[in-house]
Amino acid sequence: MNPSISVVRAIAAELGYRVFKPLVIVAAVVSIILIAVMVWLITISAWWLLLALPVFITIIVATLLFVFAGITLRLVSPRPSIDQKKKVSAFVDKVQHLSEVTQTPKVILLFRAVQDVMVPNGNGFIKTIVADTTSLGSDFKELQMSFSRRSL
Repeated sequence: MNPSISVVRAIAAELGYRVFKPLVIVAAVVSIILIAVMVWLITISAWWLLLALPVFITIIVATLLFVFAGITLRLVSPRPSIDQKKKVSAFVDKVQHLSEVTQTPKVILLFRAVQDVMVPNGNGFIKTIVADTTSLGSDFKELQMSFSRRSL
């Protein structure tokens, strides 16, 4: 596989995992609370079922989206060496700091990371960040060299 694509996938997968886990935990807690409230309201009156159905459908759709994102991140992400993992982790720390400074919502970061893992291209999220920030450019080139040495 092309080292550039491997690097983009490794970065996107690491970023995706870091954003994915907290989002799943928050969504699970909110879903459990909503289900409990809806069940309680339905026991009071059957008319609450009209409100509960859209809530239940939304929970099911969100669950399916999270399952799809998790499976995609797991299947398409490369298996870097320990040294490469450390470098990718340091790079993702910088990307996360940049996203915190720009206040990008976590859901959008997850969507963009999954999109980069599935279809890495020249103008994807990771490549755009690297091109727009000078400090990340040299780190990205170093990661590319690390992945190209591994594939030889």
